[in-house]
Amino acid sequence: MSEEEVVEFPTGINFDQVIKDLNGADVPYRAEEGTVVPLKLGDACVQALMASAEGDKADGIQKLKRYNLAQKLQGSSDSEIFPTLRLNSKQKKLIEDQSALAWNTLIYGRIYEALEGPSQDDDE
Repeated sequence: MSEEEVVEFPTGINFDQVIKDLNGADVPYRAEEGTVVPLKLGDACVQALMASAEGDKADGIQKLKRYNLAQKLQGSSDSEIFPTLRLNSKQKKLIEDQSALAWNTLIYGRIYEALEGPSQDDDE
């Protein structure tokens, strides 16, 4: 490979990005201390992974996987910034499945697009 050729590798998913509504405005989120802040992708994913939906039949191993992934997304405890991470397909699927149960259509769609890229228009 010559010096002029540049190979770009994906840098990962920015979990610190703010989720926008359909009009491009920040989606509000009530933080633990009661303040309303823009909803970040990391917050939405962590909340989905930590939630227990009605009828959740996850065993201890599955819950531990969700817990460990939530910790990875959260980053260090002293940082208010979510990390940029590369996730494997199983981790993405776990977040997507839990997000479908925990969030409304808008938030699920934004999470899906952040993890997988723009969604395709499905006319069926």
